[in-house]
Amino acid sequence: MKKTLLILFAACFLATTPNMAKAQGLDFDSFLEAGIDDASLLLESYLQPAFEGFGFGMNSGWYNTAKTHKFLGFDLTGSISLARVPDSRQFFTLPTGLTNVSLTNPSDTRRLPTIFGPNLGADDLPELRFTDDNGEEVIRISAPTGLGIDEDIVPFNAVPVPMVQLGLGLFKGTEVKLRYIPEQDFDGDGGIKLFGIGVMHDIKQYLPAEKLLPFDLSLFLGYTNLESYVNIDEDAGQTAEFNASAWTVQGVISKKILFFTAFAGLGYSNYDIDFNMLGNYTTETTTFTDPVSLTYKDNGIRTNIGVRVKLLFLTITGEYALQEYNTLTAGVGISIR
Repeated sequence: MKKTLLILFAACFLATTPNMAKAQGLDFDSFLEAGIDDASLLLESYLQPAFEGFGFGMNSGWYNTAKTHKFLGFDLTGSISLARVPDSRQFFTLPTGLTNVSLTNPSDTRRLPTIFGPNLGADDLPELRFTDDNGEEVIRISAPTGLGIDEDIVPFNAVPVPMVQLGLGLFKGTEVKLRYIPEQDFDGDGGIKLFGIGVMHDIKQYLPAEKLLPFDLSLFLGYTNLESYVNIDEDAGQTAEFNASAWTVQGVISKKILFFTAFAGLGYSNYDIDFNMLGNYTTETTTFTDPVSLTYKDNGIRTNIGVRVKLLFLTITGEYALQEYNTLTAGVGISIR
C-alpha cells in the first residue's frame, strides 16, 4: 500500500503539476505506527500549505473588468493561479499534542519541511522516533522532505489552481459567471467534478451623474466547489477524498484606456477544505479504518489589482491578489459585447 501522498495531490490539482510526483520520504504506513491521532497531526502540518494555497487560489481569476457584458454578451476565459507559499509555511515544528512521536535527538533544532518545503536529503532532515502506546520504540525514520518546487518549476514556491469559466450578460447591468467540470473518471484512478457561479452587478448606474464618471464600478459575489477522489488501492478499497469550497464578495473598479483596462478589487474571501483517507490501512500491528480526516479553513480581506489587454475579441489578463498566500493569476480568453 506504500504510496506517496503526493500522488493524491497530483490528481486533486487536475494533474497540472506532474513534477509533484517527485515527493520523497512520506511513508504513510510508518506514520500510522504512531496511531491515528499522531498521524493526523503530522499530516495536517505537512500538507498545510498545499490545501491553504489551493483554497486561496480558488477565489482568483473571476473577473478582469468592472464593466458588465451587454445583454447576451459573453466571454470564455482560461486561467492559472499561483498561490505563493509564505516562507513560514515551508517548514513546521512538531505539533503539540503528539504522544507517540518525538525527535530521536531532542536537542535537534532543525524544523521539518512541509510538502512545499525544500527537497532535502536524509542527512539534512531530523530523525523521528515512533513508539507504541506502551512507550516501546517501533521505528525510526527521517522526517518527510518537501517537493522543492521553487527549484525547478516556477520562479517561486506556489500552489497552482487552473480554472475555466464562462461569463454571460443578462439584464440591467447584471452578468453571471459559470465554472463547470462535469464529473470525470480517470480510468479508475480517481475522479473530479467542479461547479462555480458568480454574479457581477453594475452599481455605478445608481450613482448620480453616473454617465460622467470616468470608471466602471460593480459588486461581485462568487462561489466555487470542487469534489475529487483518488483510488489509493482499489482492490483494498482505499480511497482519498478532497472536497473544497470557496467564496468571495468584492467591490470592483476599472478604467479602460484604448486596448488596456486596469482593474482593482477589495472585499472578503473564505475557503473550507476537507481531506479524508477512507478504507482499511494495516500496519505491522494494527488495522485502522478511515484513519485521516483533516479540515482547513480560513477567511479574511482580499485585495487585488490587474490589467487586461483586449485585441479585437482576444483578452490577455494578469492579476495579483494580496492575501495570506499572495496569488498571481494569468488568463487568456475571448470576449464579445
